[in-house]
Amino acid sequence: MSAPTGLDRLLHLLQTRAFRCDDLPVFKLSSGAMSRFYIDCKPVSLDPEGAALIGTAFFDRIAELPLEGCGGMTLGADPIATAIALTSFLRGKPIPAFIVRKEPKQHGTGRQIEGPLPKNARVVVVEDVVTTGESAVRAVEALRRENHTILKVVALIDRKEGGAERIMRMGVPFESLLSLENLIERPQGCVPNLYQP
Repeated sequence: MSAPTGLDRLLHLLQTRAFRCDDLPVFKLSSGAMSRFYIDCKPVSLDPEGAALIGTAFFDRIAELPLEGCGGMTLGADPIATAIALTSFLRGKPIPAFIVRKEPKQHGTGRQIEGPLPKNARVVVVEDVVTTGESAVRAVEALRRENHTILKVVALIDRKEGGAERIMRMGVPFESLLSLENLIERPQGCVPNLYQP
C-alpha cells in the first residue's frame, strides 16, 4: 500500500466532515434542485489542517501559471483563496487573494472585487463545489468587466452536473482536485494526520 498523500487526507476530511448522503433526494442545492448528496466544504476549509491541505493542493496546481491573483465568489471561495495566498507566501511565490462580492458595494468605492489586484491582472478563479457553475460564471463575468484575464477555474470538488462544461463554454479552462465520485467511492478508513507533530 502506498503512503497517504495530502490529497488522501483532504479527501478523508471532506468525507467525514463535509459530505452527507441519503437514500432519497432530501438535500436542496443552491440551484434549487434536490439531491441525494450534499457537500458543505466550510467545516474543512475553515479548519486549520483542512486549510493547510487545501492551500497546498491548490498551490501545487497553479504555481507555474503566470498569475497575479486567485479568488472567487464569496463565500465558498474565500477560505480557499486565503489558504492559497498563505501557502504561496510560505513557498516564496506570493499569490494575492481577492474576493468577488455578489453585488458591488452600495457605499464607499462601490467595488465588487476586493483585494490587491493590479489592473488587467491574470487570475485564477477558485471554487469549493461546482454544480451548475453559477458562482464561478458570475465571478468570471465580474472579473472580465474589469479587464482581468482568467487563466483557469479550479474547484475543490466537481459534482459533474454540467458546471464544468458551462465554464469551459466561456473559453475558460476548468479542473477540479476531486469529484463527487471520489467522495462516494472511497472507503472511509482513517487516513493519518500528515501535519501532526
